[in-house]
Amino acid sequence: MNKRNIIIDCDPGIDDVVALCFAIANEDKFNILGITTVAGNQSIEKVTNNTIGLMSFLDKDIKIAQGAKCPLIREKRPAINVHGENGVGDYEFPHFKELYSNNAVLFLRDTILSSEEKVTLVPIGPLTNIALLIKTFPETLENIELLSIMGGSTTVGNTTPVAEFNVWADPEAARIVFDSKLPIVMSGLNVTHSTGLFREDVNELLKSNGRVTKMCGEILNFYFRGDHVNNGTFTPIHDASAFMYLIHPELYSYRHMDVKVDCSEVLCRGNTVCDVREWINYDESYPKVLTGVDLNKFREILLDDLRKLD
Repeated sequence: MNKRNIIIDCDPGIDDVVALCFAIANEDKFNILGITTVAGNQSIEKVTNNTIGLMSFLDKDIKIAQGAKCPLIREKRPAINVHGENGVGDYEFPHFKELYSNNAVLFLRDTILSSEEKVTLVPIGPLTNIALLIKTFPETLENIELLSIMGGSTTVGNTTPVAEFNVWADPEAARIVFDSKLPIVMSGLNVTHSTGLFREDVNELLKSNGRVTKMCGEILNFYFRGDHVNNGTFTPIHDASAFMYLIHPELYSYRHMDVKVDCSEVLCRGNTVCDVREWINYDESYPKVLTGVDLNKFREILLDDLRKLD
């Protein structure tokens, strides 16, 4: 099969690190044109530092461009309690790679326009960079094949009762993206809360002799110190779904839905209002919203692919 051209937009972030490792383990399927960073789980400096550190750890020469340091109009509020002071559960990566660009939006424009084949964007953090690209350089849109987004929810949120963190962090950006009419696959919390690893899976990674799998175990173990795992037995790895769908869409069920982003204040901020009414049939021009997943297959594939990097 032909490799899919992708650019990853991220804010590492523990689950971002695991998702990036999963993507790199599948370089036979992905042509990774670059990685852009955005403030989200931590400050732009820290998430960029984590991205450079991970690429150094993996010894990968993938171009990294630093992006937006804050939401379009909101105040920045990183998720320190979930991801730790440095954003990756206090894990310390080596640093011998260099930043390619300090302007992610220009990097996105240039890379997309210079690609002979269409590019898939995989945003797994707040959508600030993608919104800026859409509004500043609309000429890029015709060369974007798909957006595979981790964000939103058809049901409950994790930052508020109704809002998922990535959308809540910059709802104005998310509204621009969902209103863009670009082809979108949405991996929301309603599915990603069921895509992850059990405590025993993480214990196996911790005991691994493999350099990459052990690192993944150590940073994932940080999750179990807090209250953001399901009953202390299972940790979602939300961001991996945005990549897993691209390789193994057969694991997922979905429906095309209209998705509106609430940009109001307080309780409704960041709510992705998804039209889940079963008697409304939306065509393929509307976002493809993932609605279910085969957890056992997800776990099996994720663990097997992470081991490829050892």
